[in-house]
Amino acid sequence: MVIQIGEDQWVGLSTFMWILVITLLFVYGQRIQIFLALRRIGKDLKKLERMSRGAKEKLKQKFLEYGAEEVQVKMDLEKLLNSFVIRPTDLDPKGIVYKLDRLLRSYDFFLRERVAALAPKADAVTRLNLTNLAEATLALESIYKTVRHYYTSAKKFNDLFAIVQLQIQLPTIMETADAYYRSLDAFSKGVPIGDSLGPMVVSKLAGSAKFREIAEETVIAETEFEGRKLILMKAKGPGGTVGRPGEAIEKILELYNVSAIITIDAGLKLYGEESGEVIHGVGAAVGGPGVDRFKIEEAATKRKVPMYAVIVKMSEKEAVGEMNDRIKNAINLTAEKVRKMILERTKEGDVVVVAGIGNTIGVP
Repeated sequence: MVIQIGEDQWVGLSTFMWILVITLLFVYGQRIQIFLALRRIGKDLKKLERMSRGAKEKLKQKFLEYGAEEVQVKMDLEKLLNSFVIRPTDLDPKGIVYKLDRLLRSYDFFLRERVAALAPKADAVTRLNLTNLAEATLALESIYKTVRHYYTSAKKFNDLFAIVQLQIQLPTIMETADAYYRSLDAFSKGVPIGDSLGPMVVSKLAGSAKFREIAEETVIAETEFEGRKLILMKAKGPGGTVGRPGEAIEKILELYNVSAIITIDAGLKLYGEESGEVIHGVGAAVGGPGVDRFKIEEAATKRKVPMYAVIVKMSEKEAVGEMNDRIKNAINLTAEKVRKMILERTKEGDVVVVAGIGNTIGVP
């Protein structure tokens, strides 16, 4: 026996189904939305966990390669990766820059001390590179733990607002994490990264001129160009360090009657811009927490020395990853741009400081 459903019955059944779907969405819609969002975030969280574990394993193997014992690495590595810096209070902002400078120097010394203990057979250059590797690993661990915290919290309390906030920020977070993860190979091998462009330009301008140390892990060389005296400054390579550019320029301004300061650094490009594009402007092109930039600006302002900047555009991945051909090709163009700026902005007999800001890993 075949039961036939008439047209009116189909309409009634269809209407009932739509009412049922709308009711379910009204009652359980937010829960469904939370479930789907958490599922997507969970995939990224697992990727962050793999990145963090991979970085820790690479760092562990490097320590073992340079003389650490398995038991020592197991005990001390987690302590190293759970270390932190507490920023100075800004309730009274006076003198906060120098407090921050002291804290960062102390933490830098702590990291290097721990790395030296875990890699007793490593030379000075390798220890600096391993410190960079440890900092990248620490950054990945911090990113993973932070995202895990917000994910777990949102899941526990079914907090749709927190989930939406995390979803909005996650693409940027994942891009930063991917950049750090890609930097691991460069730090392991001790080869130049995108951020090494500034020091490489200065090395090119210096030619055969000899460098001498003027501040901690920071060197200068003197040379002549079209009747001008150039004071070329960069961090001391080939170990991975950015030196103390602020302190170095303060000392240079005390020793020489400087007419202009030109800083060269990597700059993050905007989406749609080309990597390797060279642009120039005014000011101190110095990244980081702002301590070195403050010192340069303070010293230059006191002596009324104009500050010019040359920046090479690159992505975050290119800045901390192994230097690619587009950035390498920008070195000559940047050097030429600096020479042109010197001719346009200064006159014969002037003393010009050219500072290559950035990490000197792999740069002699």
